Amino acid sequence: MPKDLHVTITAALLRLDSGLKQHFLPVPTEHAEAFDKAGVRRLILSVPPHRWRRALLSTKEGERLIMMGQPILRELGLRAGQTITFTLYPDPDPDAVDLGEEFEAVLDQDAAAAKRFFSFTPGMQRSLAYYVTSAKREETRIKRALELAHKIKNRQLYSDLNPD
Repeated sequence: MPKDLHVTITAALLRLDSGLKQHFLPVPTEHAEAFDKAGVRRLILSVPPHRWRRALLSTKEGERLIMMGQPILRELGLRAGQTITFTLYPDPDPDAVDLGEEFEAVLDQDAAAAKRFFSFTPGMQRSLAYYVTSAKREETRIKRALELAHKIKNRQLYSDLNPD
């Protein structure tokens, strides 16, 4: 992965109005293609002094974008239509997953759930961890972490009950 591959972009924060109403930053085609050519899908989004791990996504129409969740928007004080300058560069650890304090503690105490959780793909791990970390209240994060660990070890996740 080329260490010097990075781009600084100034763009308006936009909002998807189909499906889930999500905010995103458009990534110009030439920059997205450079990341694609280098085999980079996971990026670091930098708006100093902040940094977040994000994915370079594609729409059905071929647009390339970086999704921006509410916590990021709040941290930056951004609203749809506002212009922002940001830098994208390859994530040096693309398989990293932020488990959150509560979920990490639960997995530390439940070896069976941890063993199965860490056998999942990084994308699946990221999705499950997000379910826990996206809760605003600590009590909710703890509750979700415990429930999720139970479902993981007892093979009661949606994907277990409804295989392809």
